[in-house]
Amino acid sequence: MSEYFLKRSALSWPFKLTITPEQFEELNCAVQLQLEALYIEQKYDFVVENYLEFEETILQCGLKYMILDNQDRLSINVETALFNRRIMNFLTAYKTYDDTYRQHINRMFNRDRDVLRAAKKPFSEEYDSRVGYWMVPKIRNFVQHQGFPMHGSAYGSRWCKNFEGKDRNRYTVDLHIDPIELSEGKFNLDIRDRLAKMIPKLDLKFLIRDFMEGFSTAHHKNRELVNGRLEWALEYVQSAIDSFLSVSAYESHLGLVAFAPDGRRVSVATYANDQRLYLVRKNRKLTRLSDRYISSEIESDEVEP
Repeated sequence: MSEYFLKRSALSWPFKLTITPEQFEELNCAVQLQLEALYIEQKYDFVVENYLEFEETILQCGLKYMILDNQDRLSINVETALFNRRIMNFLTAYKTYDDTYRQHINRMFNRDRDVLRAAKKPFSEEYDSRVGYWMVPKIRNFVQHQGFPMHGSAYGSRWCKNFEGKDRNRYTVDLHIDPIELSEGKFNLDIRDRLAKMIPKLDLKFLIRDFMEGFSTAHHKNRELVNGRLEWALEYVQSAIDSFLSVSAYESHLGLVAFAPDGRRVSVATYANDQRLYLVRKNRKLTRLSDRYISSEIESDEVEP
């Protein structure tokens, strides 16, 4: 076999459409572009889902504190370990994204330095402008080399007025990190002076939420960066599918594959792009996370409290 062609990968579908070597390479490039973009979105989704689990754990522990009246030292230690696990999973997911997104961009744009510089710029801007985005990578570095991400918690409750002016007992869970502990040992030396000027306990919830806002903002800017390249990839793959269907007797392109004489095969489909678009719709830009909260208060006029 010394030709390039398109064919559905089943013996019962013998028809094949001859293509040029250039068309095969372009198809291969277009399919790989979709995969690289999907990998970036999947890794972003891992970060978002781990962040969501962190927030869910705060709600869960606050509810247990309100319902159960046996929060002794042992139970608090168990919850501290749970928070540390959630945060470490979150930090690991972020590090995976941060370590690999540049490689995905390079493969999508043939190592174009200008594009890579443009892809890195939004993250640098968030790092320079947000204390949370500045701190969270430092905390990850501390966790990797020395200690745990959370150094203490406080469970509290107090009476306050709701939106109707009625008294309600509000329960809270506060998590903090200790600048003194962070500044000891092998932690990043470049922030010791800055940490020393801060309050004794740093709000870990705020730092992570502020980080997520900046991380989401930077990621969404990079979505815009790759859109043009992805539009070309999708159009090229779809045109190959349409050409095959127009000259064959088949109604479906299911299992369509591009074959090369050297044994290479490329699945000619848009499934990766479909999955990417699902994740894009699912994971919108995150804003003002520190200004919003979940409440069980009843605000509907149709429901009587």
